[in-house]
Amino acid sequence: MDPNTGRSRGFGFILFKDATSVEKVLDQKEHRLDGRVIDPKKAMAMKKDPVKKIFVGGLNPEATEEKIREYFGEFGEIEAIELPMDPKSNKRRGFVFITFKEEDPVKKVLEKKFHTISGSKCEIKVAQPKEVYQQQQYGSGGRGNRSRGSRGSGGGGGGGGQGSANYGKSQRRGGHQNNYKPY
Repeated sequence: MDPNTGRSRGFGFILFKDATSVEKVLDQKEHRLDGRVIDPKKAMAMKKDPVKKIFVGGLNPEATEEKIREYFGEFGEIEAIELPMDPKSNKRRGFVFITFKEEDPVKKVLEKKFHTISGSKCEIKVAQPKEVYQQQQYGSGGRGNRSRGSRGSGGGGGGGGQGSANYGKSQRRGGHQNNYKPY
């Protein structure tokens, strides 16, 4: 579905229980759906890079790096912790980014959406590249989006937060996004 219009984008994916069913579909000459001829093709798996970085939102800015490291270190070895500062006030912001050395700790952390760290109920999401996050916040900057630059125009109703199944994946040709969430 197109997130802006709510209309079908004209394609879909079917997951068969048995791989031989795919071959049967492809062997058949013509397929019709709702009176239209359709062209089934075998989907190709996208190679995805391992997801090692998370976004922790709602964190008390007073929480020390040591407390954060202690809590998340229980899940696996931490490579880096980013503690963003507000450029105007020069104070810590209410979120952090944590990069693990491996992908497995991220899967473990994401088993629960909310974690309590230093007394704050924090939401954990897969971190997105800054460009993707800004695109969701401020619109796509083209491709028919008339409200360029206005806040929230590309968030798809979900608030445009940090969570994305597409972090670490190469963009498909044609800009298609895949909503499949591996965990």
